[in-house]
Amino acid sequence: MRSFLGRLLLFLVLPGVLLGAGEVVLLGSGELWSTDRVVAYQRRHSNAIYLRATDQSFYAYKYHGILDKNPSILVVGSSRTMKFRAPMFGDRSGSFYNAGGMVNSLRDLHDFSLLLPGSRTPRVLLVGVDLWWFNAGVAPAFDFTAEIPKDTATNFDAHVVALRWLVRHPGTFAGEAISIARRARPDAIGIGARTTGGGFRPDGSFKSPLTPPRSERDWAYVDREVPPIIERVRKAVANFPPAGSLAADRLALLDLVLARYRQKHVFVIGYLPPFSSAVLAQLQTDARHSHLWSAFRQRMPDLFASHGFPLIDASDAASIGMDDRALSDGFHGEETFQVHVLKALLRDERVRAVLPGAEAALDRALASPRTNYWVPDLGS
Repeated sequence: MRSFLGRLLLFLVLPGVLLGAGEVVLLGSGELWSTDRVVAYQRRHSNAIYLRATDQSFYAYKYHGILDKNPSILVVGSSRTMKFRAPMFGDRSGSFYNAGGMVNSLRDLHDFSLLLPGSRTPRVLLVGVDLWWFNAGVAPAFDFTAEIPKDTATNFDAHVVALRWLVRHPGTFAGEAISIARRARPDAIGIGARTTGGGFRPDGSFKSPLTPPRSERDWAYVDREVPPIIERVRKAVANFPPAGSLAADRLALLDLVLARYRQKHVFVIGYLPPFSSAVLAQLQTDARHSHLWSAFRQRMPDLFASHGFPLIDASDAASIGMDDRALSDGFHGEETFQVHVLKALLRDERVRAVLPGAEAALDRALASPRTNYWVPDLGS
């Protein structure tokens, strides 16, 4: 029996060491910190960025961020809205938060409008509206009410998944163990942030891990999505299944949400994010998409206007003086693109009234020689 127990103990030593080391890496890197801990850390460290490698938890993280910051200016929408940053909003930059990534369907937007406590109601709400929200063939990918309470720090399954991920990435496992021992990268929370240099800033905006080209001649549009967005449109897959019209029930849901915000005296700004020129051309000419696309661009401004709200259609980058070089893929505009979006929005007196000082901040960024197609010079 002693011999058997001894052999069993030896057999368990290696798994036990790996398990312990894995937990040290996951906790030391911030990969499995609780959402509250992440938000509290970023409140104290203004340069900290956050990104997990194993589970992004966009909904819980962004929702907790709203509750913590109580912003008067709030951005919601899919990942296509993540590049709006606090310094772009002038005098009220200190009361800004970007919750991009937390609202990925009209059902999400509706649930958010109901569940956010009244004490956290923003004064200004910028809403990114996606084409596929009105495609009856695209079902909501997430359930807002189920996602916002999730906290991987207390979830046993999340620990198992994360440990399995580390075992499958031994180089990252070893590198993070060494990095933690050396106390390197204290302002990067989560393995994703620590290994790529990208992640969410304290204002909720997303710092891209991409390195901009160094010279003008090196700037060229590349669709970095896999598969590229243009392939999805041409094959009518993913978020682009064939559709002949806007789903009436989804239009009604957006109408209901806008009416609710009007009653709450929230000033809503609609935003139609960009597509690359190739994607745009395909949407306009392909019979599987063209009717939906045309109806979308015609109906959205009218619907927002019926509630007294402005909307900017930046689907075509050329409409705001930009081109495909300002996009990192077929449907994500980078930070400089959003500067131009806000600059165009400020032509509306109502927008200028609720964003004092924004125009000066944007003009400084656009005038700076350090501003490029992706990254604007927003000061220190």
